[in-house]
Amino acid sequence: MSIWSWFGPDKLKKCEARARKEPDNPQVQFELGTEYERRGLNHQAIEAFLKTLEHNPRSAESHFNLGVLYETVDNGRQAIFHMAQAGNLFSERNDTANKDKARSKLKAYYQQFNQPPGRSSAAPDPSPGGSA
Repeated sequence: MSIWSWFGPDKLKKCEARARKEPDNPQVQFELGTEYERRGLNHQAIEAFLKTLEHNPRSAESHFNLGVLYETVDNGRQAIFHMAQAGNLFSERNDTANKDKARSKLKAYYQQFNQPPGRSSAAPDPSPGGSA
């Protein structure tokens, strides 16, 4: 497989086809979310990462990506929730570098969205757009 086939225009079609064949495979959904995110298709990426969490709720990487994506679509509540989850899960894995990265983003999100720390424990809004 050449580098061009990995990043070329067919990559998205291949990811979507695989996700249709394996809708319960969290790795496939994660790859689809990553491809959507790479192309700037934020709402589709959010949906794919949420599907990843349906089958693997302890995916720190999915929570992290959701935090970033929700920040991009200006949904502070969800950005904070998912980034806090990512930080906690990275911490449980003793992944200090990613934990620190998540906590740094979380701190920035609290300021950006004018939210006091501690509100991240609220249950997430499962809709891709969610409420801010």
